[in-house]
Amino acid sequence: MGVGRFHLKGLQSWLVPLILCVMLWAFLYPTFTASAEEALPKNVLVLHSYQKGFEWTDEQSTGIEETLKGTGNVPLIYTEYMDWKRYPSQENLQQLYNRLKFKYQNSPIDAIITTDDAALSFALKYRQELLHDAPIIFSGVNERGVASIRDKHNLTGVIEQINSSQTIQMALHINPLIRKVYVVFDNSESGLSTGQMVMDQITSLHRGLEIIPMNRFSIEQIKQNVSSLSSDSIVLMTTYYSDSTGRIIEFDRFASELADSSSVPVYHLYDFGLNHGAFGGSLISGKIQGQTSASLALRILQGEHADELPIVTDGTKRNVFDYNELRHFDISVNKLPKGSEIINKPFSFYETYKTLVLSIIAAFAVLVTFIFILLFYVQLVKRMRSNLEKSNERFSLAAYGSDAVIWDVDMSTMIYYFSDSWYELLGYERDEINESHGGWRDIVHPEDAEQQEKARSQHLEGRSSYYYAEYRMRSKSGEYKWFQARGKVLRNAAGGYVRFAGSMMDVTDRKGYESKLQMSYQELESTYEELTALQDELLEQYNKVVENQELLQTSEEKYRYLAYNDILSGLPNRLSLSEELENFIEEHPDGQAALFFLDIDNFKYINDTMGHTLGDQLLVKAGERLLELSDGRCLHFRFGGDEFVILIKDIDGYSEVVFCAESLVQGFGEPFELNDSSVHISVSIGIARYPENGTRAGELLKNADIAMYKAKEEGKGTYVMYGEEMQRHFDERMIVEHHLRNAIANNELSLHYQPLVDIGSGDIWGFEALLRWNSPVLGFVSPLSFITIAEDCRLIVPIGEWVLRNACRFTKELHAQGYEGYRISVNISVIQLMLDDFTEMVLTILRETGLAPEYLELEITESIFMESFEAISSKLESLKQKGIGIALDDFGTGYSSLSYLKQLPITTLKIDKSFIDSIDAPNNMSLASSIVTIGHDMGLNVTAEGVETQDQLAFLERTNCDKIQGYFISRPIPEKEVVAWVAARTAG
Repeated sequence: MGVGRFHLKGLQSWLVPLILCVMLWAFLYPTFTASAEEALPKNVLVLHSYQKGFEWTDEQSTGIEETLKGTGNVPLIYTEYMDWKRYPSQENLQQLYNRLKFKYQNSPIDAIITTDDAALSFALKYRQELLHDAPIIFSGVNERGVASIRDKHNLTGVIEQINSSQTIQMALHINPLIRKVYVVFDNSESGLSTGQMVMDQITSLHRGLEIIPMNRFSIEQIKQNVSSLSSDSIVLMTTYYSDSTGRIIEFDRFASELADSSSVPVYHLYDFGLNHGAFGGSLISGKIQGQTSASLALRILQGEHADELPIVTDGTKRNVFDYNELRHFDISVNKLPKGSEIINKPFSFYETYKTLVLSIIAAFAVLVTFIFILLFYVQLVKRMRSNLEKSNERFSLAAYGSDAVIWDVDMSTMIYYFSDSWYELLGYERDEINESHGGWRDIVHPEDAEQQEKARSQHLEGRSSYYYAEYRMRSKSGEYKWFQARGKVLRNAAGGYVRFAGSMMDVTDRKGYESKLQMSYQELESTYEELTALQDELLEQYNKVVENQELLQTSEEKYRYLAYNDILSGLPNRLSLSEELENFIEEHPDGQAALFFLDIDNFKYINDTMGHTLGDQLLVKAGERLLELSDGRCLHFRFGGDEFVILIKDIDGYSEVVFCAESLVQGFGEPFELNDSSVHISVSIGIARYPENGTRAGELLKNADIAMYKAKEEGKGTYVMYGEEMQRHFDERMIVEHHLRNAIANNELSLHYQPLVDIGSGDIWGFEALLRWNSPVLGFVSPLSFITIAEDCRLIVPIGEWVLRNACRFTKELHAQGYEGYRISVNISVIQLMLDDFTEMVLTILRETGLAPEYLELEITESIFMESFEAISSKLESLKQKGIGIALDDFGTGYSSLSYLKQLPITTLKIDKSFIDSIDAPNNMSLASSIVTIGHDMGLNVTAEGVETQDQLAFLERTNCDKIQGYFISRPIPEKEVVAWVAARTAG
């Protein structure tokens, strides 16, 4: 019993502590486990859509990293850049996929932060496959982008709310007179979406603002337009990557150039435009978005679920303005909305050291206690001040009663004082023009300044007993007022200046009366002299009346001649033609007539190359030639420019019209002698007959003009009779031209590439770029039709530049994919070659695309050289010296001689397809072989076009032709299929 009790007590003595230990371990174990888990750093992947160095991306990255690194348990941050803005291709996505798959297969990702749409789309598509199905926190994505996400599982983030309404309201707060908003955005998919969204938001304000989109203009046109905007306008900059011609430009560079050119403030949507010309506004901040998304990521890392965290929709904007831009447009900080942030503001001692200043003020407050000691003296000062105020009151009443301005200068400090009446007379506020430090001199009339200073100096130097001057001063309203100023200087015992004081009187009315009196005196004197001379003049005028009647009649005849005749050629002009036609139609309703509309072919080229003086001489000679070829029944008119019209009345029939037309074409085939030079020209003639082709003057002229354009299309130097089908053709041509003007902006143009193969090695030498147009309205349009129209209306200039830029870009991308050494051949129009900046345009595109000059070949037709050899050869020679190849296309179809051929700056001859098609004939076979031999003898490469059969290839191999192209090798290949074709040929 005693032993049992002893053991029981012993058991109780150690059992209770054991139970307490077990309970304490059960309580603390989860904490220890959680602490151990929290000790392990988390892995966060930051996936950026764009490249490092792109300011928007760098700001987001800074916000993310600062927030993540500011926490206690800093996670491991992995950063990847998609570079989607510069390389938006499937190959880029595949490379990113492979990199992430290899890099993170053994590194579990706990959270994914994405910036902008491309990164979010990639993460949603591959996070389960590559990134351990980690939660996604997005930023830089607008409401439309988030709304389009189908699966929002394990997803949260920050919506980039593009809302320009607040910026527009801030702009109206600063300048209520704004009526026009010029919105700048590009024609990319995101640019158009953002631009439309911004314009819809501005419209929804219902403030009556006119919205002008700028996406249809080139960079130069945008800068030119904004340079002359009125003060009721602003510019709103969204995003911008390329202009209407497809030219790519860095955002910060374009933003700075736009601000430098603009005559009005340039507001922005994003704060990365700050310090690049952005005036300000309610700006979306990439850094704040990064901080917000990183804060959401930290909450997820700490245990919260992404689906439970609400998507952030606000708090990512800054109401900020650039102080330098405010000063540039002379806008006071006080005009800004309350709470606005200002950057680049000059240093302010008070604002920077406000605490220190207030501390010092507080210290001085302690000294107030000692003021009581001075109470006696204060009372004394009050009495003295009271006496002084009474004295000043007497002085002020006297000054106001005399209607005078009192002025005073402390000669030791040169600080000026003016009484209140001076400010009332001129309308200025005190210190508005820094008048106390001499700023009043700036408003003295320039004609009076010297006289005023002279009077002042004379008195100060002691040469006059008092100072007296009359001069004008400019009021705030801009008008000048006359003042009579008097004063005297006070000197000390040593003769030094102490004070200079006096008064001023407004004598504007007196000066006005004096001026009117002087003018009246002069007018009276002038009237007397005029009356004296009038008697003699009347007599003289009477004697001239008879003589002037004859002169008047001569002048009327001369003016009538000038009104109805061309001054240069002496022929009747357009007005004379209209009256003659209308009179003939009115007087001969049943008559027959023919209207010839002549246009000198290539006259603009003659004007540009030979000068306008010789061009005018040629027009005079052309008019004389028309008169020489006339049979006496024709009426000749100069319609304008290089256009002439011939009216033949009472014609006998169709044969007579044809005879006249052929005579004119042959007659203009004879050369014109101009300053010892022989100039060969031709004319294109359009013919309309009355009444078959029109019964009104305007209708006949229009139809003859249409027929003339048809003659030019058929090769120039010929004539064409008008027919109804021409009107349809003309209308169709106008439709094609209309749709062609928007082809680049609407992304309707594309390039196909036809391979060129080296015969000796069988390797691919390169490709020829061939333009294609797929209009949503017209369908596929043949290059043979729309290129001619593009040349006629000069649309070939932007289209040709687009072709060259995209062909060079395509070739550079081929090199980057491992197909190095491939070259590109691009056809060039004579219109492009005649431009002064053609050479610089080609070199600029090579620099922009990074393509070396030796990989580019320009194709020129033989007819181009024949038309403008001198103007073009120097440009092509310069490009050839840079390493660019020059190919002469369609050789053998023109008329150039071999001696002329030697002068051409070319590197390659291209044999026309017509020779290759007919090599089965012995003569043609010999001719094709001769062309190859001629080319090699001249040190040129020779390329055969249109090779379609094995026999043609065998013949060209025997003649040692260098390169071939044609359907035997391949048809033209769409751009997206070229790489696959090359890979298949290489594998084969």
